[in-house]
Amino acid sequence: MRATEPGRIWRRYGMACLLALLASAGRADWLGQHYALSLRPDFARQTLEGEAQIELTQQSPAQAQNSVQLRSPRLDITAARLAGQVLRLRRLDGPEDGWQIDLPAHAAKQSQLSLSIRYRAQAGEGLMFGPEHVYTAFHSCQWLPCAGTDLSRASIQISLELPEGYDSLASGRRMPSLGHAQRWQQDLPYPLYTLGFAAGRFSRVQMDSGVTGQPELAFLGVSDDTETLRAKFAPSAAMLAFFSEKAGIALPQPVYSQLLLPGGAAQEASSYALIGRRMLDPILETPQEDWVIAHEMAHQWWGNLLSCAEWRDFWLNEGITTFMTAAWKRHRWGEAAYQRELGLMHRGMQRARDAGFDRPLSWPGDYPSLSLKRAIHYSKGALFMVALLEHMGEQEFWAGLRHYTQVHAGRSVRAADFQQAMQAQSRRDLAPLFQHWVYENAAGSAPQGKVER
Repeated sequence: MRATEPGRIWRRYGMACLLALLASAGRADWLGQHYALSLRPDFARQTLEGEAQIELTQQSPAQAQNSVQLRSPRLDITAARLAGQVLRLRRLDGPEDGWQIDLPAHAAKQSQLSLSIRYRAQAGEGLMFGPEHVYTAFHSCQWLPCAGTDLSRASIQISLELPEGYDSLASGRRMPSLGHAQRWQQDLPYPLYTLGFAAGRFSRVQMDSGVTGQPELAFLGVSDDTETLRAKFAPSAAMLAFFSEKAGIALPQPVYSQLLLPGGAAQEASSYALIGRRMLDPILETPQEDWVIAHEMAHQWWGNLLSCAEWRDFWLNEGITTFMTAAWKRHRWGEAAYQRELGLMHRGMQRARDAGFDRPLSWPGDYPSLSLKRAIHYSKGALFMVALLEHMGEQEFWAGLRHYTQVHAGRSVRAADFQQAMQAQSRRDLAPLFQHWVYENAAGSAPQGKVER
């Protein structure tokens, strides 16, 4: 069934999303609310030529801001214009690396601007090229002129000029092509790090998910044929049904796509996922090895639709999703599979303890290594979800998670939002549990009392 109704349902979230966007924008004086991109990948040179129209909103309208900062130091920005007027730009050095674009006096006093940027991006972190494919992943500001932080939310339109025979995938829904340009549009604001695209000579399978009100499924591959793609992604429809029931809300796009790539990619993006063959190929021999499909699909709700407002609360993305992967395993493969996932969580947490680095989940400080950061945000975050489940019981826990997801869909969230939503569905006081796992010894304090949402 083609999911057209969710698109209408989701329009009512537009204003709430915009308000959340403005509230969680970080320190940007001018915040990009919408990006309209025309992109031309050069597969021989491994570069990306881009033109961007950025719709900006001033965050401190009482004080005129006479420049726009783009947090994209690796971009080569060749021109910036405002209503046809060429603007002065310069590259910044230091902790605020990027580009500064000076505004004329009359523009600095406005609350909204539409800025035109011409730029070039090189292959590297966040922009990966193969012989006949290209994709972006996580580090969006390495290929996108970002007016805001990685966690800022924005909508996006992407137009890709591609060679004959190339297919594409990008944030949002596919729009009718214009000439050789393949077009995509993401109407709801999503975190910048989830926005992206892929293009190449892909095999493609598209099918009805069989889940009422949920997206169709598309499987794409760089080197796999359609039959193999169907076999590898076979659990997708059942997972979509499971996660959508637990979330209590439909995904807002008409198609959820999964792109199978060489290597070990495992990255969520708005409306699609990037998955490496090294991560997925074992599923053909061992069907229980379906974790990467589950993890990246769960992120469509917890991590994309709801995303942490600050990196200190990254466990709201990864801890919840790691737990939901285990919950899927229990649902599909039984208690032994669930306990195996819990064992992996405990081993991850033990790495932090062995290093003397057991920190509260919302700890705001620096991490000495990516491994220890993962131990806290992924493993400890998931174990906290297990502790909540055991403390609240099945009925209240799943009602709380559903309440949290429905109330905050399309928004950026903090630990307090999660606590308040779970508490609203619990007859027991959850404050001590949150204090111990989330806030203890962390800067700041837990919210006081039970707050109904």
